[in-house]
This record gives sequence, C-alpha cells and structure tokens, in this order.
Amino acid sequence: INAEYMGTAAHPTWFKPYLLNTMADASKQIDNMVGFITAEAREKASEIEQEAQETYTIEKQRMIEAEKKRIKAEYERKEKQVGIEKRIRQSNLQKEQRLRVLKQREDSLQEMISAAQTKLQGATKGAQYSTILANLIVQSAMELSVDTPLVVSGLKRDRVSLDTSLKEAVKKYKEKTGKDLHVTVSEEYQPDSEIGGVVVQTPDGKIRCINTLRAREETVKHALLPRFRAMLFD
Repeated sequence: INAEYMGTAAHPTWFKPYLLNTMADASKQIDNMVGFITAEAREKASEIEQEAQETYTIEKQRMIEAEKKRIKAEYERKEKQVGIEKRIRQSNLQKEQRLRVLKQREDSLQEMISAAQTKLQGATKGAQYSTILANLIVQSAMELSVDTPLVVSGLKRDRVSLDTSLKEAVKKYKEKTGKDLHVTVSEEYQPDSEIGGVVVQTPDGKIRCINTLRAREETVKHALLPRFRAMLFD
C-alpha cells in the first residue's frame, strides 16, 4: 500500500478530500443560512416599514379628519354666534326705532297738552273768566247737593273775579234747581301752582268738590287721551 495514500494514523491521506468537501458544504450552508437570515431580515424590515407607513398614513388621516371636524365645529360656532349677534342687533335696532316712535308720539301729545294749558291760562285773563268761575261754582254745588251753606276757595289773584262770580252763580243755580244757593269766598286760597278754577266745600271741609282748571284738565286729558292717540297715530 502506498505510504502517501495511507498517510498517518491521525490524518489518513484519503480524509483530506473529504474534509475539504465537508468544509465547502459547511461554508455553503453557512452562506445559505446567512442569505436566508438576511432575506428574512429584509422581508421583516420591509413589513415593519410598510406597517409603520400604514400606521403613519392612518394616524395622519385621523389627525386630518379630527382637524377638519374641529375647524368645521369652530366655523359653525362662529357662524351661530354671528347669527345670534345679528339677531340681537336687529332686535336692538327695532327696539330703538319703537322707542323713537313712542317718544315722538309722546312729544306730540305733550305739545297738545301744553297748547291746551296755554289756552287755559289765557282764559283766566279774559273778560269771561268770571262767568267761567260762576259756572264752575254752580256745577260743584249741584254735584255736592247739600242744603248747608258752601265755601268757595280759589287763587288769591282771582279774588276779584271770585267776588264778581258769586251773584251770577247764585242766579244760575236758582234757575237750574229752583233752590237758593248760600255761598261765600274763603280767605284760604289755593296754591299758586294751580291754573285757576275753584274748590267748593262745606264749612267743615268734610265734603268738597275740586273743580280747579288743572283738575278738569287732568280729567279731560285721561278721558280724551285714547282719542287723541287714535287721531294722531292710527
């Protein structure tokens, strides 16, 4: 047997090609394993990247939709607020307009009342004022309808006219009722804030008829005010 072929007992010559083939197979297997691991790693990395991209896309879309909803809600809130403010402004304008109209109407009525007061004040300075006082005394006496003597009070500046009016009042009362009227002028006068007219009462002051021009003005004003409003504004 060839010594070279036989080799040594530890490393026979025939084992060398086998060893080389085994190492080559191992290296190839290692390369295959490395390639497999690398390919698997790449595939896994691709899956992770794709999953991350999908997650990013979903999250991005979610954020976009959330922002759209927030913007839409904010727009609707502002639009609603603008609508409310607009209605408030319109309501205030209408209220202001109504107030202006009411003020103009009130001013017109006050002008009429002031004109009437001016005429009443003028009447107290005319020649017929004594007759006006006489008529007021008769009207008051008939309203009181008592058999006791009566006392008439008026403005201090009207004292002469009051004294003059008594005779005419007594005469007219007799003509209307057939009764005698006993009336005197009081030394107590009505306040200067009154326009004119009389207050007729019993001597004890328990029964009285206020027939001043201001009182009659108030009575007529309240009675005719609705008619005046209808004439002026309807």
